[in-house]
Order: sequence, then structure tokens, then C-alpha cells
Amino acid sequence: MSGPPAAFANGTAAAALTPILRMTSRHRINHVVSLLETGPQPPMDNVGSAVPLPQSTLSPTSISGPQTSTTVALEDDPTHAPDNLPEDDAMIRFNIPDSAAASANCEAVLKWPIFRGLVPDVESFILEADDDDRESFDRPRPVSACSLGRGVQEDDFTVLSKKFLAYVHVKNPILDVADFKAQVRDAVESGPRWDGPSCLVLIACALACLASPFQSELNFNGTPESVRSSSSNSTDPDTAQAYYLAAKKRMGLIEPSLLQVQCLFFFAVFEMYTLHPLQAWFYFNQACVQFKSLLWRRSQRRNPLNISQKTRRLEQRLYWSCMKSECELRCEIPLPLSGITSLGYPDLFPSPPSEVASPAAQPSALDILEDDIHPEEEKSWFYYLAEISSRRMINRAISVFGYNGQQAWVQDVARVVEKCEEFDGHINVWCLHIPSQINWQNRDLSNNELVHFIQNRATSCREWIHRPFVYYVVHQPPDDPWMPRVMPLAEKCLELSVELLLDVNLHHRHHGTWFMARAAMTRALLVLAAVKSGRFAQLPERWKQAVETATLALQRWYGEAPDLLRAASVLEGVIGQVIGTGG
Repeated sequence: MSGPPAAFANGTAAAALTPILRMTSRHRINHVVSLLETGPQPPMDNVGSAVPLPQSTLSPTSISGPQTSTTVALEDDPTHAPDNLPEDDAMIRFNIPDSAAASANCEAVLKWPIFRGLVPDVESFILEADDDDRESFDRPRPVSACSLGRGVQEDDFTVLSKKFLAYVHVKNPILDVADFKAQVRDAVESGPRWDGPSCLVLIACALACLASPFQSELNFNGTPESVRSSSSNSTDPDTAQAYYLAAKKRMGLIEPSLLQVQCLFFFAVFEMYTLHPLQAWFYFNQACVQFKSLLWRRSQRRNPLNISQKTRRLEQRLYWSCMKSECELRCEIPLPLSGITSLGYPDLFPSPPSEVASPAAQPSALDILEDDIHPEEEKSWFYYLAEISSRRMINRAISVFGYNGQQAWVQDVARVVEKCEEFDGHINVWCLHIPSQINWQNRDLSNNELVHFIQNRATSCREWIHRPFVYYVVHQPPDDPWMPRVMPLAEKCLELSVELLLDVNLHHRHHGTWFMARAAMTRALLVLAAVKSGRFAQLPERWKQAVETATLALQRWYGEAPDLLRAASVLEGVIGQVIGTGG
């Protein structure tokens, strides 16, 4: 990849967009990727936090075919000090140094000095819950006929597979849809066999029983309980377990293959849907290890295999989904890596299936798809590419701000301010290239799940890069010479935290529900730290409602997750001591 274009070095971001709009669709995505991935630094005077977004500068129909190189290199030491890397190398990598990986989670905030004496020592809610309940975790979950709902019904395969494609696959498009539909038809006609394709169909049906359409709580005129009722009525956890059990019985019969990796990945997604992150880690780890093994074995052949374009594209998607999932969990649970981040994988982005990647009939008609391509599939690809790019950006931010620990936020505050401004520019540039189909400024898309998640990514990254300044304000003397410069940045973090909390969808079950509950606790703790310090002359409006939302998020799901139960107890204790004492 080439360095950032001159427009970003000497002019405005808007000026840089002009040549993009003149390009052919095939080259446009590559140019946008170069802007996003090489860490451009637009002038801060010209790029605000709220920038007008173009109608479309990114299209999956414009992505070029897979790269010709299939070389996969293994790096001996992927853990590195990020500031010693060239900027483009750091942005391309997904790996986060061990010292930074857990710096952003709720346990890290609980260790802030301001909470000393208020909370018990907690290293990891999930691992300590596992230790406290080791016997029940090791004991097989009881399964009775009455708890399996409708059970496995071949007549339901078609309906459930469509639901799976609409609500689950759309976020991680790691299947070839045509192949999957053929596998479903075969299972309907002949019944599920004891093989890999049937395993995939069954786990897809299991996920479909848990998935439901996204509905913003703002769209309900009733109480939060009405939203919860609407959500629960569209899911069937008991039947989901029946399909999951049937799929697990077939897993051991699948030979090492990309199909096996797909099944392992969706097993992990199922465990995340049911709020079992440790079990999910096991399956994500296995998916990563098996995928790495497949590529390694192929690289050792004397005569390299010629793989098809279809297989190559499938590999790309599996690679990025596995890596992204491991990174997300690693920031919450201190468990060992699979080693997939040590793969020197050559492709910056996955390529969409050939039917989506086919060039449009007319270059100007970027939003016109072939008859057999549903607009939701195109939107899915916009989301998937934006997710991968945002994950790189977030990982880079976590690595830079968390590498030397929280004391570095105080000891070198000038550098932290500089890095915050730099990353704020990165986020602005990233937002500039979000296409209209998944752009949160498009009011018609306010109830779209993918749009909601993309907006949350941007806001969450902004909150993180401003978090060091809350730490600084609550722990440094009021007369600190940096306080006038840092205070507005700390206030920005609190505003973003409250915004994110008030936007929480408490009752929508999805792959990231467990992450949502923990993130809500983290942001509530930031607000409570500010309240307890007494350093902030004015707190964000509705901050108390935001903190209450965090407790509701934990309470909504702690019946299924013992770690969230303990987290809720700790948070409620902090609230009682901070707000209850008039802090």
C-alpha cells in the first residue's frame, strides 16, 4: 500500500474525496483502503467530529478479485511495542500487545486508585466465576426431552436457514450462500446426515432459533418490558439447544477442512448468543488453530496447489472473521492466543463472493445490483468491510494508549493529548468513507442493526481515546498545570460514555450481548469516578439515567451469566457508596 495522498498532508479531507469520486468503481475501494489503513492525519482545523458524509465512496461491487499471492508467513514474535513500527505496518496488524489487551475492560477501571477501598480485588469476573463454580461447569448440562422445544424438524430447515442468513450470516458472511442453500435443500429432502454439511445446517438452524430482528427501543411506545416481551417472543432457546446438540454430535466426524472451521466458528457464535464466553473462546480458538494449520500444511507443499477463486475468497473471510473474534474476546478475557495473528496473511480485506463482486453494468450505477443479489447482501458487505477496518483502528488505539499502562497517562500527558488528536483524525477519516447504505446520518436507517453497530464502533473508539483524561482529572491535583487543557477532553469522554449508555439496547440478544453488558459497566464506572472525584463542575445531562441503564443491562442478562451477576453486585455497591453518600 502506498502512503497517504498529498491531499491529506496539505489540504482538506473534502479535497481528497474529489479524485475518489472520479475513479472507476474498481479502483475506488483500493484508494479508500489506502486512506483508512495507512493512518492519514488530516488537519484538525478542517475535520470536525461531526463531518458531512458522502453518498457513497465504498462499494463491494468495486472490489478487485483475490490477490495472486498465496504466501503465508509465520512471524516469530508478533507482540511488539507499537510505536516502534511504521504507521502502515501497525495499522495493518490485528495483534494487540499483552500489556495493552486488557487495559480497556471494566476490571481495569475498577483498579483505578479512586475506587480503592470501595470494591473487592477483581482480576477477571469471568475467570473467577468459573473458579467459583468449577464443578457445575465441568458437569454436563442436563438435557431433557421437554427442554428441547420443537426438536429438530426437517420441515423447519428452510425457514430457519433463511432467518440465519438474514440475522446471523449478514454480520459474518463466511459461507458461500449458494453452497449453503444447496446443503439445506439436501437436508430437507434426505434428512440430516452424519457429515459436515448437515452439521453446518444444524448449527445454522440453532442460531436462527436465537436470532431476532433488531428493533430500537426508541421505536416502542411502551415500557422496556414490552420490548423484552417482543424480543423473547421471536426466539426459541429450547429448540435452539436441540439443534445445537444435534450439530455437536456431528462435529467429531468432520475432517480438517474449511467446512470444519466454519462449523467451529458458528459454534462459538452460538455460545456468545447464550452468554457463555469461555466456551465461545474454546471454539473460536479451535477455529483459528485449524485454519492456521490448513494454511501451514498447504504452504509446505513442494508443488503449491492451485486453489479456485471461490475457495480463496472463502479463506479470506474465514481469516478475518476468526481473527476479529479472537481480538474482541482477548480484550475481555486474559487467555492465550491461538497464533493466528502471527500469520503474515497477504490480503488487507476479504473479497466478496463473485456474484457480489461482479462489476456493475454501468460505472455510475453503483447501487444497482444484479437481479439475484439482494440489497441486504450488499449492505452486509459494506458492514463487514467497515467492521474489519474499524477493528484495526480500535486495536491500534488500544495498543498505543494501553501499552505502557495507566501511569503513562499521567507521566506523559502531552504525548497522550497528541495521540488523542491524531486518532480523532483517524476516526473522522474513517467516518468520511462510510457509505450511505450503512451511514447512521441517514435517518431512514435508524432502526437498522448494522448501522447501529457501525455507529457504536466509531463512538466507542472516541470514548477510549479520551478515557485517559478522565483518569488524569480524577487523580491529579486540581492545580495541575495541564488541567485546563485536559478537562475539556475528559468532559468529552463522559459525554460519549453517557451517549453510549443511553443508546444501549437492553433486550436484543445477539453475538455481542455479553460485550454490551460489560461495556455498559465500564462506562458507568467512568461516570461514577467523575462523580466521586468532585472535580467536574458540570456532568452530562441524564448521567444518573445512564448509570441506571448500565445496572439494567447487567440485570437483564445475569440470569444466564454468573460473571455478569457478580459484576452487577460490584457496580451496585459502587453506586450505593458514590451516589448514596452524596458524592
